[in-house]
Amino acid sequence: MSSYVFILGRESDLAIAEIKAVLPEAKISQQTGDYLILDGDIDCQETMNRLGGTIKIGAVAGKVEPDVMVELLKSKEGKIKFGLSFYTKKADRRLGMEVKSRLKEQGKSARLVTSKEKTLSAVVITKNKCQDFMVLPDNTLAQTCAVQDFEDYSKRDYGRPGSDPKSGMLPPKLAKMMINLSQVKPNETLLDPFCGSGTVITEALVMGQKDLLGFDVNKKAVDDTLKNIEWVAEKYNLKEFKCGVEQNDVFKLSSKLKKNSVDVIVTEPFLGPPLRGGENDAQMAKTLNELDDLYRGSLAEFKKVLKPGGRVVMIIPSFSIKGRTYELPLINQIENDWKVEGKPLSYAREGQKVIRNIWQLTN
Repeated sequence: MSSYVFILGRESDLAIAEIKAVLPEAKISQQTGDYLILDGDIDCQETMNRLGGTIKIGAVAGKVEPDVMVELLKSKEGKIKFGLSFYTKKADRRLGMEVKSRLKEQGKSARLVTSKEKTLSAVVITKNKCQDFMVLPDNTLAQTCAVQDFEDYSKRDYGRPGSDPKSGMLPPKLAKMMINLSQVKPNETLLDPFCGSGTVITEALVMGQKDLLGFDVNKKAVDDTLKNIEWVAEKYNLKEFKCGVEQNDVFKLSSKLKKNSVDVIVTEPFLGPPLRGGENDAQMAKTLNELDDLYRGSLAEFKKVLKPGGRVVMIIPSFSIKGRTYELPLINQIENDWKVEGKPLSYAREGQKVIRNIWQLTN
C-alpha cells in the first residue's frame, strides 16, 4: 500500500472534509493544518481533477536524502528541472544545490527552480514544467504527482460568457467542494434552486453529473446559466446530459417539482445586501430577519421535493461587523427538522464581512 500527501488549500477543514467524502476508504495516517497523509491506492491526477480544495498531491518517496531525489530524477530526458517545497519550519536551500551537483556528476544537466516562498506554488510548478519535491517534518520526502489546474479554474470563473458580479459569484472551487460534500451519485438528480449564473450546475456537469435542475427568480440569472451550460458543454465536449433550467421563485419549488423527486440539493441562496462595515444592530437585525424568512421558507420547500434521505449542502451566511458576529436565528432550530452532518464549514477570506458557512443536511 502506498502513502500520499495532500497539500490543503486555505480552508483546511473544508478541504479535509472534501477529501474524506471523495475517498471514504482511505486511511488518514497523519493530519496537520497544511496537509494530510493518506494510506491507500489512488490515481493522483484523477483524484486531483475531482477535488476543489487540494493544491498538490504527492507520493511519499522515503527519507529526505539527495540520493533518493537523484534516483527519481536521473531517468528524465533532456535538461532536468526540479524544485523543493518545504513544509517545515526552516527551508534548507543547500539540499537543492546538493541534488543538482550530484546530477551534474552523472552527466545530467539540471536547473533548480526556486521561489521567494518556502514552497513552490501550482503556478510555478506548471509554468516551469518542473518536478516538485515536498519536504515534510520527520524527514519525510514526497514526489509531487499532481497540482491544481489553476488555468482551468480561472477560465470557468472569468472566461464564461454569462456572469453578474453585482450579485456575487460562487467560486468554481467552492462549488466543486460542495458537490463533493453532497456525495451525489452519477445517476442522481441534483438541484440548485438559486442557480445564479450556474456555477454549481456547470461544475457538476464537468464532474460528470447527467441529471441537473436549476431555478432562479431572476431572468438574467437563468439566461446566464443557459449560456454557461452551452459554453461548458462545448468546451469539455459534454454530451448525453439532461439539464432543466427555469425562472422560478424558491417558495414555489414544490409546485414545479414532484414530491420526492430530487436526490441532492447544492446551493448558495441570496447572502443579503452589500455591507459597508458600519452597520448598527438595528440595521443588521433587519437584514437577518429578512434572510431568516428566506432560508426558513426555502428549507421548508426543500423538504417537499427531496426524497427520503435526500441531502442538502447549502451556504447559510453569518456576518462580521466591527468585531461582532451576526447569525441567522434559524440555525438554532435547524436540528429540529434536519439531520445535521458535523459542524458548519466556513469559507471566507480574512477581513470579509460575509462568511459563507457550509451546512450539510439530510432529510
